[in-house]
Amino acid sequence: MRQSRIKTLVVTILTLGAIILMTATSYSNDYKLNCGSVSAETSKASLTKPVLTAKLKKSSLKLNWTKAEGADEYKIYRSKKKNRKYKKLAELTSDTLTFSDRDFKGERKKYFYKVKAVSRSGESIEHIYSNTIKKTVYKRKSKVHGVTYIDGILIANKTYKLPKNYDPGTNKKAYKAFKKMQSDARKDGINLFIASGYRSYSYQKSLYNSYKARDGKEKADTYSARAGHSEHQTGLAFDINDPSSSFENTKEAKWLASNCTKYGFIIRYEKSKEKMTGYKYEPWHIRYLGKDLAKKVKKSGKCLEEYLGVKSEYKQR
Repeated sequence: MRQSRIKTLVVTILTLGAIILMTATSYSNDYKLNCGSVSAETSKASLTKPVLTAKLKKSSLKLNWTKAEGADEYKIYRSKKKNRKYKKLAELTSDTLTFSDRDFKGERKKYFYKVKAVSRSGESIEHIYSNTIKKTVYKRKSKVHGVTYIDGILIANKTYKLPKNYDPGTNKKAYKAFKKMQSDARKDGINLFIASGYRSYSYQKSLYNSYKARDGKEKADTYSARAGHSEHQTGLAFDINDPSSSFENTKEAKWLASNCTKYGFIIRYEKSKEKMTGYKYEPWHIRYLGKDLAKKVKKSGKCLEEYLGVKSEYKQR
């Protein structure tokens, strides 16, 4: 009796094993067929890679790309860092191969751009990215909270005024660049220090009025800015060592003129540029622009007004 039960149990186990094996084989075949179908569909929807180019216009960055064969739509992306998260700017139809980015103003900014071509075939979705390009973007002229930027450069002179409430303090990048310059100058036996840096609107007003009371308005306007028109209020300008004519021709002045662009500064009020800048020659007054731009301005032989194509004249004399 016991042997009969064991025999029945063995037969049952073998039967169940056979059923499981047949089911698994059938599922495997179905899976292979389905995989083959998906592969064929994906291959059919194969995309070509779009090639992205860009050109900066007066108030926008125009992006163009080559047609991606098989694409149903394009998505445009932008990021501040190449390998960081990208912001989607737009979704466009397959017959659109251009896009203008106008979403920037103020100071110069560096962005990374790329385009994603997307194909939708049945239930499958395929995509491919274009090349990534890096561009420095800025508008010819823009205002941010009352502060004027020309070609992405903050400008404060006799024509362009800063708001009373503009109070940025000393610019951190400018100060860090100065400290590096100061350290390197010391190695050459040159001692540089900031005699005057950031000034508030109210401080500049008091300073200018004192000069006007002493020398008269016409003369004061040749060496001091009226309130709201001083570069010192931007936090990007420094007067070095001795802000007077006695600084000219000193070894410190000569070193500063020869080396300041290496650290991102320019001598803001150059000799023989008085008519363009509106101020007399000040070999002690430096303005931070960043290394690349400072070198370009110096190489051009122009003052900042000439370089940007702007004037420096008070509306009211």
